[in-house]
Amino acid sequence: MSYCVIRTDDMSGVKQPADLVSLRFYPNGEAVGAVENGTIVELMGYETSECLGAHGEDQREVMMAFPATSKSKLNNCAIVAGVELMYDERKRSLDEYINEAGKAVRGYIPRSRNIFSVTADGFVNKVVPAVGGKVGIGAGGKIDAGGTGLGECVHIETAGKYTFYAIKIDPTEVNV
Repeated sequence: MSYCVIRTDDMSGVKQPADLVSLRFYPNGEAVGAVENGTIVELMGYETSECLGAHGEDQREVMMAFPATSKSKLNNCAIVAGVELMYDERKRSLDEYINEAGKAVRGYIPRSRNIFSVTADGFVNKVVPAVGGKVGIGAGGKIDAGGTGLGECVHIETAGKYTFYAIKIDPTEVNV
């Protein structure tokens, strides 16, 4: 099984730490789970002692993250981009990496005009867009090549064995 590989090409969190968050993924709303890089998640506040069990304390750094949907507001979301550190020496490719269940992982807050790239595994059913194609958020927080509201595919590039689809994020500011 292969997993999504992400590049943070032009994400503001690379130089602006305020646009980074630490999160733990709750795929079904209760138990923590593994999460692929490139998944769009909706942030639902900081973890509480109820989330973490009897030995946990309320957090002020790790946020609860759930799979985003097409109805999620981009300002409440993050793009999962954990550091690909594999402890299993049999795994050597980035597409073999998944963020383990229960581990805090890095997420980038989407900002207008930011660009990130993902491989086909980051899209619903591996259906990828063409350059100029609009994309949205689909099932399980994956990118939906048939949707709208997340951004636009602005470039397709092959780098080594991976083909990356660069997504330029739509405006996230609220009109005043």
